Amino acid sequence: MATKLLTINEVLKKSSEFLTEKGVPSPKSDTEWLVASLLNCSRIDLFLNYEEVLSEQQLNQIRKLVISRGKRIPLQHLLGKVPFCNLSLSCDSRALIPRPETEELVEVLLNRIPSSYKGNIVDLGTGSGAILLALCSSLPNCFGFGLEKCAKAISLAKENILACGLTSRVSVSEFNWVTDKLPNINVDIIISNPPYLSKEEWQIAEPEVRDFDPYEALVSNDAGLYDLLQIIKIAKAKLSKGGYLALEFGVEHAKKIESAAIDSFSVEIIRDLQKQRRFALCIKK
Repeated sequence: MATKLLTINEVLKKSSEFLTEKGVPSPKSDTEWLVASLLNCSRIDLFLNYEEVLSEQQLNQIRKLVISRGKRIPLQHLLGKVPFCNLSLSCDSRALIPRPETEELVEVLLNRIPSSYKGNIVDLGTGSGAILLALCSSLPNCFGFGLEKCAKAISLAKENILACGLTSRVSVSEFNWVTDKLPNINVDIIISNPPYLSKEEWQIAEPEVRDFDPYEALVSNDAGLYDLLQIIKIAKAKLSKGGYLALEFGVEHAKKIESAAIDSFSVEIIRDLQKQRRFALCIKK
């Protein structure tokens, strides 16, 4: 029996209703992204052509994607890409999905330094390479060094570096900030979005986070503070006067971050767009 053919508008409506039933947080938006991706068009084009009838093959492909999203497989994994600071980066289970909040961290730093800034940037726990690639795309005179302990994440970061055409200025290598020492280079900026969830926070996170993002990229000991404090120690030892340390952290961490850094840095705690204290920008005294 042939599949009943549907218009784009009907597909969007039925798929959105299905994802709503499955508890997906943004069912309408996610449906639009999935259908637009499969049809190789923009989300606006969907509504310009909403009466277009889709083929049986297209409907079957869309159905598979929507069912997968209903199983709470992250939208970004299904699309294979994630937009980040005007870049389109490959995205899968090898590394943490880059978040909009982390785009804000990049903006915090770029708002404080000129586009002509020259220096070496170290991204601790680089994951997919998103932060480093966004910064070096905007700062053409900088060199980026991504340090990461997960071999799978390193392979993804290398793919993104190549796709962004930044292999001449950005590299990534294996590094464990608990046991290893930073490369013997001058470091002007250290930036990091390290693991900062407690195990309890991870346990109540959305399935997209809990079941598909790497656990080690999310959870840290000591109520989420352990890795943040390790990075502050590294920055104290490695940055010279005037060097920058930029961090993303959890909503309960601001006071302890400031307390740990204030002896060596001037510390600015910055709120995210949700008015949560989310970032620290520190300048070495």
